[in-house]
Amino acid sequence: MVEKWTEIQKIRMGANSLNFLKSISNELIYIRGMDIASSTYRRIFVLGSGFSKSFCPQMPTLRDLNELIPFGISDEFPHLRDYCRRFLELCNNQAEYLNIETLSTSILSAQIFPGVRESLYHSSLRFELLRFIAGAIRHDHAVDSQSAAILRKFLTGCVNCPNEGVRDTLLLSFNYDTLIEDVITDDAKMNARVAVDYGVRIDPADRSAVRAPRTHSVDLIKLHGSLNWYPVKGASDPLDLKNVCQVEPCDRSFPIYREDTPIYIPMAHTKESFLRGSLFNLLWSKADYYLKNAQEIFFLGYGFPKSDMNNLEFLLRHRDRFKKVVVFEREGHPNLERLRELLGEIVVSCDAKEFLAKF
Repeated sequence: MVEKWTEIQKIRMGANSLNFLKSISNELIYIRGMDIASSTYRRIFVLGSGFSKSFCPQMPTLRDLNELIPFGISDEFPHLRDYCRRFLELCNNQAEYLNIETLSTSILSAQIFPGVRESLYHSSLRFELLRFIAGAIRHDHAVDSQSAAILRKFLTGCVNCPNEGVRDTLLLSFNYDTLIEDVITDDAKMNARVAVDYGVRIDPADRSAVRAPRTHSVDLIKLHGSLNWYPVKGASDPLDLKNVCQVEPCDRSFPIYREDTPIYIPMAHTKESFLRGSLFNLLWSKADYYLKNAQEIFFLGYGFPKSDMNNLEFLLRHRDRFKKVVVFEREGHPNLERLRELLGEIVVSCDAKEFLAKF
């Protein structure tokens, strides 16, 4: 047992190991009763923003978010909008100096301020940035029936039977949208028997709510958080697993949380401030363990961005088991050529939805 747990916790352990171990005691109990066959997955699908975009065209990618800055930022975020416009003026309106990654890195990594006024201003910038990104990605448009049918068929093929000790397929997502959850919820028959298993226990905000047990699960580890995860009201450390709750629009608690910022890691070059606490430590540790033991690894809509060295190192050490990398780039595009030089013939230029329709 000690050896197995050592494998799971190798990466990104927080400094406060005592609190970490306390918050995941239930996970240890769960793992202790499992043999190696039932605690690993044969097949893993790694999902990037292109996956969500293919099923819901309104879902923005990094490229789409860049096009919103600064003139697509609404009046709801006045400090963020004015900050971006002033910066663009300083750069003689050269747009290449301003994008969502550099903007997020600048705002989220700033720690030194001349005075209280500047500190408060920065807090409002941070709040507005996180709300702006979450609002842009949170989709209010239903997936069309054809796309929903393709996605539901794919998810049906990913269903596991945890009560029988059978876990064959894992979805490992860098997205924080709730596309998968919504497609399952919108189908009454599927929703009655299939639950989303996030790999960690996240209780609903409505602790008194009674939810019918499901016999099957779609196992979905969301490495960058989720737009339906929120810090419990009054929590001292919002990134500790015990302080995270799940909030859905249909919940009684939704009006209480709707003005809060959901728990997710934005597209910044520096993510360290979000990786403290037990929530992301455990998610990344489990992902690393499952990738090490998987037989087949597929990538859908994930382009291995050059700017994210940590993710490149995290994933590429498992490349001997990569089966397909599906990205939607036209032939001859530099990104497609880069990926083929990096990964070879397993790279396929195709829309994720079209690929899964034939899978």
